[in-house]
Amino acid sequence: MSESTKTSWRIAGEEVVSCNCSWGCPCQFNALPTTGHCEATGAWQINDGYFGNCRLEGVRFAAVVWWPGAIHEGNGVWRTNVDEQATKEQREALVALASGQHGGTYWEVFAAVCPNRPEPLFAPITFNVDREKRHATVRVPDLIESDVEPDEKPCDRRGTQGPHRVAEWLRI
Repeated sequence: MSESTKTSWRIAGEEVVSCNCSWGCPCQFNALPTTGHCEATGAWQINDGYFGNCRLEGVRFAAVVWWPGAIHEGNGVWRTNVDEQATKEQREALVALASGQHGGTYWEVFAAVCPNRPEPLFAPITFNVDREKRHATVRVPDLIESDVEPDEKPCDRRGTQGPHRVAEWLRI
C-alpha cells in the first residue's frame, strides 16, 4: 500500500499485554512458547489520539491472539475487540489501525504473523491500570479475564526478593 493511501494516526495511552507462557515471553527471545503454542491478549486505553479526523480519546480496544507455534512462525489468528461505547467511526478506525495497513511497526508485524482475522467484536471492555503498583486487570465478558501483577519470586542482582515488572497470570 502506498504512503498516500495510508491514514494519518497517533495513539497514546496505556497498554496491557499478557500470554500463556512462563514469565519472560520466550517468543521475544527467539525461543519456543512454553506450551508449544501462544495464546495472548492485548488491551489498550487511548488517552490521546486520532485516526484521520476521528478522535480516539477515551476509547478502549483489545485483541485475542493465538498462534499454533512461536509468534515468529506466523499463521496466527487475531480478533480485534472494540469497546461497545465507541462510535461507529471509532470502531472502524481501530479495526483499520489493527489491520496494519496504515503503518506502524507494531501493527504491521502483527498483521504479517496473524493473517487470520475473524470479524471484530464489539463488547464492553473493563480496563484498570495502577502503574505505580504494576497491577492491571482487563475484562471482556466471555472472552478475556486477565490480571497482571509483579512477580514476587525472582531475586534481583543483590539477592533481594521482591516485586518485578513481569506478567504472571492469564486466563482466557
